[in-house]
Amino acid sequence: MKPGSMKPIRIGIIGLSPGAWAANAHLPYLQRPDSKFEIVAVCNSSVESAVKSAKDLNLPGGVRTYGNVQDIADDKDIDLVVCATRVDRHYNCIFPSLQAGKNVLVEWPLGGSLEEARELLNVAKENNVELAVVGLQGRFEAIVETLKEVLKEGRIGKVLSTTIISQGLIAGQTELHSQSYLIDRESGGSLLSIPALHLLDTVQAVLGEFSSFQSLLSNQRRAVKIVKADGSVVKENAVKTTPDHVMIQGTLNSGAVLSATIRGGAPFKGSPGLEWSIYGEKGEIKIAGPSAFIEIVGTSSVQLHDFATDEIVELKLKNGTFAEMYPINRNLARVYEAIAAGDKSLLCDFEGAVKRHHFIEEVYNQNSQV
Repeated sequence: MKPGSMKPIRIGIIGLSPGAWAANAHLPYLQRPDSKFEIVAVCNSSVESAVKSAKDLNLPGGVRTYGNVQDIADDKDIDLVVCATRVDRHYNCIFPSLQAGKNVLVEWPLGGSLEEARELLNVAKENNVELAVVGLQGRFEAIVETLKEVLKEGRIGKVLSTTIISQGLIAGQTELHSQSYLIDRESGGSLLSIPALHLLDTVQAVLGEFSSFQSLLSNQRRAVKIVKADGSVVKENAVKTTPDHVMIQGTLNSGAVLSATIRGGAPFKGSPGLEWSIYGEKGEIKIAGPSAFIEIVGTSSVQLHDFATDEIVELKLKNGTFAEMYPINRNLARVYEAIAAGDKSLLCDFEGAVKRHHFIEEVYNQNSQV
């Protein structure tokens, strides 16, 4: 892969099916005429599944179809492996490609545990992988650039505190059958590791890292209903071992204090699923949005209260590239464009991913009862 090269960067995707994440989130950019990438291979659980997906998603006729991740690793004509499977399959899916020295973009979380994440980082280093990054694309959302500029201009003065209240949609009364692994802590997927971590990573992209923190986890619903997309019940009282309430309080490196509460389920009817305030010496910013998944749904309003004038003004988001696309697509488009340009300034590499996994591990260590 050569930044600035006229040739498209050749991608092999692991986990591509109609209606699933990769098709909904990645393809709108990858199939644009101005995309700097070309899908050359698809690997699913079987060759038949890969062939069907390639056909149903209108991929070029020459796309190679695989049913084994080793085949992706062995394919010499792939520049970048993209893994969009569920988290408990990340390790086995990308390990062979990392061993082969291939560049890898994998969805967050990197692995199902801190141990898996460390091992994947080590194998990437041992095989001199040039680019190994995870999809923490909230860093690319317009709200981040907008808030950083407003804070740099000093419009609210020194930041004293930030408060986040949000809902993560998962970990509610029911769980979809297609993502029932989210009720099993051993899978690595949960309210903590996915919506809460995505949200906190986006917040920290604006305000900086923790110097210290304390946490409270709770699993209030220890049994939930597993349902299909149409609402029909697959299983009553399925045992849940993942938290449905995540509370984090800490101090940031800047000295500002943070308080975050993320619970499972949907927001109160008619209310925003994200309420985030940044309180400063001279003013306060209030951000609202549909849910904790800023990287997918964006934000709905950003207001600034100037204490001196007592005026409230609506802040306009900085458009940035691909502003015409939905947040779910534009933020991944920006990830891909950064990869193509060789710009790693916002990308989360495996080192950064392991740091985030350390955070998750520490939260669990502080809450051994969950």
